[in-house]
Amino acid sequence: MKKRHYEYIDILNIAACLGVIFMHCNGIVHLYENTRAWKESMVIETLAYWAVPIFFMISGAMLLGYREKYSTYIFFIKRIQKTVIPFVVWTLISLVIKLYEREIQWEWNVGTIVDLFNNTSAEGVYWFFIPLFMVYLSIPVVSLIKDNRKILKYMASVAFLIYSVYPVCCKLLNISINGEVIFPTAGGYLLYVVLGYLLSTSEINKKQRIRIYILGIIGAGIRYGATVIWSVKNASLDTTFWGYLNFPTVFFACAVFVFVRYIPWNEIIKYEKTRSWISKIAGSGYGIYLMHMIVYRKLEKITMLDPYSYTWRFISPICIYVICVMIVLVMKRIPVVKNTVP
Repeated sequence: MKKRHYEYIDILNIAACLGVIFMHCNGIVHLYENTRAWKESMVIETLAYWAVPIFFMISGAMLLGYREKYSTYIFFIKRIQKTVIPFVVWTLISLVIKLYEREIQWEWNVGTIVDLFNNTSAEGVYWFFIPLFMVYLSIPVVSLIKDNRKILKYMASVAFLIYSVYPVCCKLLNISINGEVIFPTAGGYLLYVVLGYLLSTSEINKKQRIRIYILGIIGAGIRYGATVIWSVKNASLDTTFWGYLNFPTVFFACAVFVFVRYIPWNEIIKYEKTRSWISKIAGSGYGIYLMHMIVYRKLEKITMLDPYSYTWRFISPICIYVICVMIVLVMKRIPVVKNTVP
């Protein structure tokens, strides 16, 4: 049986990769200053913040139905090949590069070796893979109830209240978050996995889509507006509405997912060659994520651009993305090496 291809998933993959790179090139957003540059970076941060959640939503959309194609054993073999092995290899590559360029000091012992992978100490942005691996461990269980949409909606609703709304309420009330308030059945980023599956397999009518888009706009508006207003008021960065599980981000990520899904890509992308290239570029996503900070730092050293400059914040992300795509596509043609860029 021919595997069905979803153009909107490819587009989401490409856009999410670009979004992540744009956020990293606008890192000045974490250094509050009441300046135009900071506010511009806050706009980029807000508009691109859906990128990381989208990766988890794509996992839900594409993987919760894996039992219809192969066994759980094959599921884990594929996950190990596509993510675990590349994560280990690129962690070691990042460590070697940083040691060679004397960016870090490192002692060889059991603790530091474990820390490389446990806390992604060689490359901070690899934090993403830890919750991703935890999600993979949960998918075989959730996949057994994927056809019970009432249960999935219940899981998503309770997880949303506990992980997206409750922490914000605590912050606004200036009280401590009780760590015992958890939902073990759908903890953490599993919320996005379930949402990705539900939104990709439900027929969403125009009225429902408009409501989702409105919530997305409200979410983005809250994150940007509250952050700017309260940061200016307190003369320091306010992160009340920051966090990938925060409810404004959930609203915005769902809106982007649904919006891209319902664009008639078959009418827009008419040529098979174009579709093929988009699919190839989208399939380079993990490889791009794994190497983009290495390219980022090299480009930063070579160009010596001011991180506050328009060129660095708006042009360099595109350059980094294009360079990474070219490197990944070349590596995919080399035996053995291709296994490091899934």
